[in-house]
Amino acid sequence: MIKLIATDMDGTWLNDHQDYDRELYQKELTLMQEKDVKFVIASGNQFENLRTRFSKTADDLYYVAENGVLVVKGRQVLHVESLSDQEVQKMFKIASSYSYPVVVAGLASAYIREQDGTKYYNEMKKYFEKLTVVKSLSEIKDKIFKISLTVPVDVMPELLAKLVKKYPELTIVSGAADSIDMQQKGMNKAKGLEYLAQRLGIKPNEMIAFGDSGNDVGMLEYVGHSYVTRYALPEAKRASDQIIGSNNESAVQKEILKLLQN
Repeated sequence: MIKLIATDMDGTWLNDHQDYDRELYQKELTLMQEKDVKFVIASGNQFENLRTRFSKTADDLYYVAENGVLVVKGRQVLHVESLSDQEVQKMFKIASSYSYPVVVAGLASAYIREQDGTKYYNEMKKYFEKLTVVKSLSEIKDKIFKISLTVPVDVMPELLAKLVKKYPELTIVSGAADSIDMQQKGMNKAKGLEYLAQRLGIKPNEMIAFGDSGNDVGMLEYVGHSYVTRYALPEAKRASDQIIGSNNESAVQKEILKLLQN
C-alpha cells in the first residue's frame, strides 16, 4: 500500500516552462487526501520557492528542501541540518577555485556573487524566492545548507567526477545537467524521507519517488519503488526501478493518478 509519494521538481514534476497540469494536480491531491497518502515535494530548491509552486494548497504538503536538509509540513519546520563552519569554508574554497557562477543556499536566503552578473541573478530567481547579492562569499552570515556550481553541460560530468574523487569527505552530486551540488557527507533527499518515515510511522516500502538527477539517487534507492523521467541523467536511471515519459508530457502526474486509482 502506498502511504507517501515524493517527487522532485525540475525535470520531473515541472515541465520546461516551470509549470504543471493544475487540473490534474487537484484530482491527485483529492485522491491523496481521501486515501491519507502524504505528498512530499523533495527538491534541491529553496523551501520558499517550492511553496510558490502550490499556492493555495501549499500548507497541505510536506517538503524535503535543499536536498534533504530542511523538512517542513506547511510552514512548520520539522527538521533542519546545516553545514559546519569548516565544511562551508572548504566549499567556498572549491567554488572560488573555478570561474563558474555559484549559488549558496542558506536558511534566511540564497546568495550569489555580484561578479556573476544580472543574467545569472535572473536565472537563479526562478529557483530561489529569496535571493541576495553579495560582493564576496565571506559576507554571508547564515546557516548554510548547500553550495552549487553552475557549469556548462559538456563540462559537468568530468568536473563532477574530479570533485567527487578529490573531496570524498563531502557529498557532491549533479543537481541538474548544468549544476553540481556540494553538501555535508551523507546528506541527500533520502535523509529527509527517513526523518518523515520515523515521524509518520511509514516504512520505506510504503513510499514511491520520482526524480531525474544525481541528487535524486539516494531517494530513488531508499523508497519501495522509484521512477525517473525519460531524459533523466544516467545515474538516476541506474538507481530507479522504472523509466516513464518526459516531464513535458506530465508523465509523473499521470503515473501518480494511475497508482492512486488502482
